[in-house]
Amino acid sequence: MFAKDRRRGRGDARGQSLAEFALIAPIFFLLVFSVIQLGLVMAAQNGLVDGVRSAARRAATYRVNEQSFDASIWSSICSTINTELTTRLQTRVIGFSSTRLTRTITYEWQQNPESGEYFLVAHISASYNNPLYVPLVSAFLDRADGIADDQLTLTASEQMRVENPALTTPTTTAPSC
Repeated sequence: MFAKDRRRGRGDARGQSLAEFALIAPIFFLLVFSVIQLGLVMAAQNGLVDGVRSAARRAATYRVNEQSFDASIWSSICSTINTELTTRLQTRVIGFSSTRLTRTITYEWQQNPESGEYFLVAHISASYNNPLYVPLVSAFLDRADGIADDQLTLTASEQMRVENPALTTPTTTAPSC
């Protein structure tokens, strides 16, 4: 009879473990999926920053002069910079779609305070509406950008100086892409 009581006690412990697991499992899985979703968001942000930085490097390599502002040449420059950005994002952002990308490419004249000469600075900025994949976690993250649309808007911007020959006066306003 003593052995029978010991077996019954072990069976009760199994039932207790199952009940405790049933109480703790939703919280545990919510935490696990939260970590996964945040990892995906951070990876997308890193990919966006990398893509914008790469596009800014590409934009800074062009020697911009009067002939560059011709419509055909300028559109070619803008197209190359945009291609650099989207290509980099396709390889770095999981589930990338160019329809969710908004980008701005501009060049700005700035004056060197020491010499008084002018130089160009390339400004690249982008925002990407990153989809949220985990439904319950997205309910918490979705409104972080102010809009409830199952997407989180990520932004990045970069500027780099274009190493042109110095100019004493800016010749013309650089058009934006």
